[in-house]
Amino acid sequence: MPYIKSTFYSGLAWLLAGVLSSCSIIGKGRLHSEYGDRPGAAGFKTVVLDAGHGGRDSGARANGIYEKNVCLDLVKRMEKDLSRDFNVVLVRDDDTFVPLDDRVKKASRYGDAVLVSVHFNHGRRRLAGPETFYWRSDSYSLAKRIQKNLNDATVSKSGNRGLVRRRLRLTRNPQIPCVLLEAGYLTSAREAKAIKNEGYREKLARGIANAIRDQAAFGDQGMGTIPPPIYMPPSKASDPRGSL
Repeated sequence: MPYIKSTFYSGLAWLLAGVLSSCSIIGKGRLHSEYGDRPGAAGFKTVVLDAGHGGRDSGARANGIYEKNVCLDLVKRMEKDLSRDFNVVLVRDDDTFVPLDDRVKKASRYGDAVLVSVHFNHGRRRLAGPETFYWRSDSYSLAKRIQKNLNDATVSKSGNRGLVRRRLRLTRNPQIPCVLLEAGYLTSAREAKAIKNEGYREKLARGIANAIRDQAAFGDQGMGTIPPPIYMPPSKASDPRGSL
């Protein structure tokens, strides 16, 4: 009987050690996670930057601006800033169309990384300001930091949704922490005028880059209560518009 007890407790100890080791690895962001049900990313070495739209997909068009062009411009400014501290991967680096599912696959190749997808918004003329979308629990802190920095940098805020939890292909489907941001409304005359200015785009890019740096350095620290995970299937093209 003593031998059986010893064997049982020895086996239990090995099992517990394995579980704790796995949790530690996941906590460091070195394993993929389907649902993102873990602490926020910290200490990551790679940043995947996704310039929205491209090629035949121009995105929003308003006030003389094509969304695909300013997305790529912003991403390249962020790449220049972040390359000092991270391995930066661009989903597209020219005017090329990349399907959404291919963007997800490219981002998911990296285990120790975060994905930031850059867009600009369109809507009623009275709407202005940044919006940041997330879905996974491990993406909340990064999204909150980005939204704060964009809010601090923007020239105008009016009626926008701010920080939003929404199941999109680029916030739910990647296997790494992922955020989609709308850096402003092209349909707002005041905001569009600012977006045309290189200095303003540089300011936006710097704010996003600094949020990414802070996330790598501090993780969830100071970000308040992290929303619990929501276990829903991957987003797909046939999902109703605006659905969770």
